[in-house]
Amino acid sequence: MTEELPKKIVKIGVIEDERFTRMLLVEMISRQEELELVGHWGSAEEFWNEGREVPADIMLVDLDLPKESGASLIRRLKLFRPYLTCVVLTASCDPQDMHDCLRQGASGYLMKDATPNELLEGIRAVANDGSALSPLVARFLMEEFRNVSSVDVKKPSLKVLTKRELEILQNQASGKTPKEIGHDLALSYETVRAHLKKIYQKLHVNSREGAVGRFVKEGGQSTHAVV
Repeated sequence: MTEELPKKIVKIGVIEDERFTRMLLVEMISRQEELELVGHWGSAEEFWNEGREVPADIMLVDLDLPKESGASLIRRLKLFRPYLTCVVLTASCDPQDMHDCLRQGASGYLMKDATPNELLEGIRAVANDGSALSPLVARFLMEEFRNVSSVDVKKPSLKVLTKRELEILQNQASGKTPKEIGHDLALSYETVRAHLKKIYQKLHVNSREGAVGRFVKEGGQSTHAVV
């Protein structure tokens, strides 16, 4: 008789600033036989101070953390521990947030209004070397793929951007998040987001990837930027 192999236990960490939500996640994970909660923290700072050496397989990361954003934290986590799998858990449907997190290395993007079963299915999908995207996010990315795949030779060049807009786009192309761009350029987060929205409108694109793609395609230079 063949001996049945023991199920692999997946170790989960949670970084979520809202205590009520964090405790719900802790309770949900703790009830699953194949999942083991190895720690939970209320901020990026708390994690780096207390949990950076915790042996987690998957880290659930809230997007809207105090001080350091979830996207920025994910980038640092992937540099610190490349094989750690990060999954975003958020209430944000903002396309920019989706792209920021996936670009920084997130393997999943799940919505907080999902049911417990949907969240667990997403976690299990990631644990099985897959990815986890809420249906809304999956539909958005498919639409973005179709937009990027369609050729539009009439799209304007980078020359339509102001010097400030071009500077922000250049920073975005280097992989920086809106918060990081604001810090480097001494601008508020809201101001950077407003500039990015204007950039997308001017370039006739719908996402960070579309704008960065145009920047790279044109050599990242625009000697005739509008003042």
